[in-house]
Amino acid sequence: MIYGLIWGSFLTVVGLRTPINQPFVCSRSRCPYCHHILSSKELVPLFSILFQKGKCRHCNHPIALLYPLAELTTACLLVIGFLWAQPNWPTFTNLFLVLSFGIVFSISDLTTQILPDKIMLLFFIFVFLYQLFARPDIFFSYLICGIGFFSVFYLFFLIFPYGIGGGDVKYYGILGFLLGYQTTALALLLACSIACTFYLPMRFIKKHNRNHPIPFAPFIFLGAYISCLISPLFFTYLNSYFLF
Repeated sequence: MIYGLIWGSFLTVVGLRTPINQPFVCSRSRCPYCHHILSSKELVPLFSILFQKGKCRHCNHPIALLYPLAELTTACLLVIGFLWAQPNWPTFTNLFLVLSFGIVFSISDLTTQILPDKIMLLFFIFVFLYQLFARPDIFFSYLICGIGFFSVFYLFFLIFPYGIGGGDVKYYGILGFLLGYQTTALALLLACSIACTFYLPMRFIKKHNRNHPIPFAPFIFLGAYISCLISPLFFTYLNSYFLF
């Protein structure tokens, strides 16, 4: 759990800084309001915010809830993925990659509505090397699957440019390469279902402007993560249902 909080804190920094071209490796963290450089005590994931009662010690400005929520979400999902996947390490690797890059893309999309090409390229490289060396028997079939998902979403993007973002097109292409067509198709279904469940009530009570773009990356991430967990059981049940 502690490692998950630390990893979540790092991913949060990457998601916040990369879209605005700020370094996240050597640059010290600071308060975004008074620009005070944070001490080591103020950088402890989750607990430092609790000790500071949710406020900066110097300017007394409230700390955004995004930080503890991202750290706690990463830690919880990492533990769930580890316990669920044991001893199937390929499944855990899928979950870890989906989780790590999903958190970064979600934070980036929520704050800037950008899915950084630098991180997208890194995601593709990790998936490419993982499939090439760890699962060479399925490399080409999964590569074709990724190209297929990318092509379908890119065509949709050309026809309805305001219906989906270019970053989402690349995101689904890489997920198709990593997860295969069944798991990615289920991930898409789950992402759309979760998004509709979240936004339709807001539309009815007029809390969301239809002209304002919806940050879809968090729903892509949740759909992909849940799909990784339930996909084998889901398709086993589906096959048995149709067979009998």
